[in-house]
Amino acid sequence: MEFWDDAVVKNTPPTIEDIYRSPGHLIRRCQQISASVFADELGEFGLTPVQYASLLAIRDRPDIDQRSLGRMIAIDRSTIGTVMKGLEDRELITRTTPPNNLRIKVMRVTERGETLLIKSVNAIANVQKRLLAPLCPEDQKTLLRLLSQVVDVNNSQSRAPLEIKKEP
Repeated sequence: MEFWDDAVVKNTPPTIEDIYRSPGHLIRRCQQISASVFADELGEFGLTPVQYASLLAIRDRPDIDQRSLGRMIAIDRSTIGTVMKGLEDRELITRTTPPNNLRIKVMRVTERGETLLIKSVNAIANVQKRLLAPLCPEDQKTLLRLLSQVVDVNNSQSRAPLEIKKEP
């Protein structure tokens, strides 16, 4: 990060090589690689990472409403509706209106959705293994610890901050 300090002092734009080693670029590249590996491993299941996270969250919190789900997995409100429609169309979840609150829809994973989650366990494990394969076990733990630290500290800067609530 020395370059960035020097660049500000000298009022010098970075080179493309500087960009290649900048945090934003590296994080974006990791996201691209992660999405590609996910698609490669889970292609047969037709799930995106957001759909997969949604299914897990709904399974773990039956009758969660859409807004709470979006907060739980850090997805903005405009995106979560489209994701839920897709999962419902594939009969992986149900959405119902509870009698005590007609303004919301609550969701549950269907038997078909649960079956898909079970069948995808090995593929999800392969995604994680492939992403971390270049690192030794100690470096894998270090990377995950540091990424968690960056994400946790900067969570409020996200368009859709993660809000983890423990079950009562």
